[in-house]
Amino acid sequence: MTSALPRVPKPEKRDRYEELLVAAAECFQKQGFSATSIDTVARYLGATKGRVYHYFPSKMDLFNAVRDRAMALAFDAIRPGYESDLPPVEKLAAMSTGHVKAMMQHHSYMQVLLDGLQMQRFGATTEFQRAAMERHLGERNAFEACFREVLQAGCDAGDLKLGRMSYILQSYLVALNGPVFWYRPREGDDDEKYATIAEDVVRFALAGVGVAEFPILSIRS
Repeated sequence: MTSALPRVPKPEKRDRYEELLVAAAECFQKQGFSATSIDTVARYLGATKGRVYHYFPSKMDLFNAVRDRAMALAFDAIRPGYESDLPPVEKLAAMSTGHVKAMMQHHSYMQVLLDGLQMQRFGATTEFQRAAMERHLGERNAFEACFREVLQAGCDAGDLKLGRMSYILQSYLVALNGPVFWYRPREGDDDEKYATIAEDVVRFALAGVGVAEFPILSIRS
């Protein structure tokens, strides 16, 4: 039986805090880590640097908070499928569809999340920052383990055709992460558009593991 996903701690929910995280995610996405400063985020938000420093003592701390939120959103996106009682192929399709939709609906956050997987290049100088890096890597591994588990279940049931799991898993996730690199949010984008794009992307990814037809999903992703 599938175990429940870990609940990634979410920052306190206050409007000013949320606005700050969104602004930071958009700045890190558009300008990258190196070119973004506390002053950059404050100007983008139309606030003072003191407002940012009230919550975060450094840029790295702010970056970590954005990644925390992004990881929580990623887990939330796959949770309905992962915790369902669906057969492996349908479970995999539901998880994948949720993930691809999150790539589009939370585009800035997800770009920062993927960039953060290379966080070692940004450095981690304080004990808090090093602990945050280790936590992020652990959460990444737990997220990937969910897909590994379901892929293996599908293989064991004879429904999926897999080669070496480590290669297949990473290739599969690269396909699902694709919208981060080519999708551009536009005014008027709605659930119908997200669902259409997600089905095309997931259909492509599933074909790579031997699924010929996109399964009919019985849960909302």
